[in-house]
Amino acid sequence: MKALVTGTAGFIGSHLSAALLARGASVVGIDCFTDYYAREIKESNLAPLRKTAGFTFVEDALQTVDMTRLLDGVTHVFHLAAQAGVRKSWGKDFQTYTTHNVDATQRLL
Repeated sequence: MKALVTGTAGFIGSHLSAALLARGASVVGIDCFTDYYAREIKESNLAPLRKTAGFTFVEDALQTVDMTRLLDGVTHVFHLAAQAGVRKSWGKDFQTYTTHNVDATQRLL
């Protein structure tokens, strides 16, 4: 199995990636490091994965990444990337929320 995990630097994405790797899958992880969480937290989540054979990390946004290259050979997709924060999804941050949650998902699909 070759899995794509979007949002791989997040808490859930990093744990899912680790579980897939432990089961023998190869994992391509992608994350764009939005500023909702401190980058240091996400880098800490990624640190063990970066040391694991079978893991490839792509720092890019789903809205701009080369999808053909990203999905090459992928058999399973786990889409966890999203702009977090329900309260921040309204008002001045609405476009950020829709860009990372709706537009990114639509492009991946």
